[in-house]
Amino acid sequence: MANNKSYMDNTYRLGRIATIICIVIMFVIPSVICTVYSIWPSFDSVMGAAGPLLAIFLPTALAEQLSMIPLTGNSAYLNSIMGNVTNIKFPAYLSALSSVDQDPGTEEADVIGMIAVCISGMTTMVIIFLGVILLVPLSPILTSPTVKTATNYIMPALFGSMLVGTLMNKTAGSYKAEKKPLIGVIDLAIVFIINIFIVNLDRKQGYAMVGVMLLSVLLAYIFYKKGIIELESKEKNKQ
Repeated sequence: MANNKSYMDNTYRLGRIATIICIVIMFVIPSVICTVYSIWPSFDSVMGAAGPLLAIFLPTALAEQLSMIPLTGNSAYLNSIMGNVTNIKFPAYLSALSSVDQDPGTEEADVIGMIAVCISGMTTMVIIFLGVILLVPLSPILTSPTVKTATNYIMPALFGSMLVGTLMNKTAGSYKAEKKPLIGVIDLAIVFIINIFIVNLDRKQGYAMVGVMLLSVLLAYIFYKKGIIELESKEKNKQ
C-alpha cells in the first residue's frame, strides 16, 4: 500500500508540474513570436475572434472536466495536455478498464488508465507521423468518394459504441445497481425530445452535457430514495 500511495502521489505531483510547463509553453511561444515581429493583436480583435468560440466550447470543456476527471483520475493530466479526450483518450481509458474488469476510482484503474492513455497518445503521434509522410502517395485514396462517405460515420460509430458500453454498465463504484441503465434511457429520451420538438442542440452540446449530468444526479437520488434503484455490494455477490 505504501508503494501504491507513493506512486499515486508522485503521479499527481508530476501531472501538476507537466500541466504548468505546458501552459507556460503555450503562452510563451505565441508571445515571443508576437514580440519579435511586433504583431500583437488588439484586445478587441482577440475578443471578437475568441468570444463566439468561448460561447460554444467553454460549456463543453466544463462539462468534460466535471464528468471525466472523477472517472479518469491521474490520467486526466495527460488527457488535458494531449487533447482529443472525448474522441480518443476517454474511449481508450474505458476500454482498458473494461478489459480488466476494473471500476473507475480505484488505484488499479488509475494505473491501467494511465497506461492506456499513454499508449493512445503514442499511437496517435505515430499515425500523424505516418500520415504526414504518406499524405501525397495516399491522396488519391483519401480523396475518393468511398473514403469520404466512410469518414462521415466515424464519429457516430465511436460515440455509439461508447453509449452502448456506458449505458449497459451496471456498476457504481464498489456496488452493483441492476436498474442503473434506466437513468441513461430517461436522459436519452429527454435529450431526443428537446432536440426534435423544442430546440436544436447543435453547437449547444456543452450546455446539454451539463444539464444531463445534473439530471442524472437528480434521477439517481430520487430513484434510490424511492427504492427503484437498489445497490448491492460486489463483495457480497462474490461470496
